[in-house]
Amino acid sequence: MDTETLYKPYIDTAYRDFSMKLTKNIDRPYMGVRLPILRKLSKEIEDIDFPVVYHEDVLLRGFWIGRQKLPFNEKLKLIDDHIQYLETWDEVDCFASEIKPKPTEKDAAYSYFMNLIRSSNTMTRRLGIIFMMKQRKSYSDKTEEILEAITAADNDEYYVSMAVAWALTTFYMDDNSIDKWFNRISQETLKRTQQKIRDSIRERKQRI
Repeated sequence: MDTETLYKPYIDTAYRDFSMKLTKNIDRPYMGVRLPILRKLSKEIEDIDFPVVYHEDVLLRGFWIGRQKLPFNEKLKLIDDHIQYLETWDEVDCFASEIKPKPTEKDAAYSYFMNLIRSSNTMTRRLGIIFMMKQRKSYSDKTEEILEAITAADNDEYYVSMAVAWALTTFYMDDNSIDKWFNRISQETLKRTQQKIRDSIRERKQRI
């Protein structure tokens, strides 16, 4: 499949330029196709057997994998293969949001993504953190274990530090007693966490 031809009717150059500035660590050429369109296209393609050339190719693959109704052990093979293409924060975060295990798959997903948090690869580690943050309510009985793994994953890699800060903020907004975990992270990550908490509280007040 030629994804350049697939994307052509949907190219938005202004969005492309905005996305490139937002992403910063650009991995591949951007076409400028918005996420809702990529989600729509993921429902129309039959497979992901195409060369990964564009940034949108990674996002498209992720959306396609997320919507496949497969036994989780088969989906894990697709997830495992897809990780090699994740090079930007938005590729990671979009993909993490698409993976929604069924109740019968929770234990397998938990083991898999907790293991990713320990990865030495920045984006793989971020994927594990963001997935556990997104699925935290499904694992409410394992909050302490998840927070221990997330705080232990903190390092001086910007995209890991930001993921840790985002995750801790999200857990904190659910239950502010988790602030006891803040003494396990670096000062830089703590500053990011505190700023995100302030922003989240302000946004919550504005919605009331």
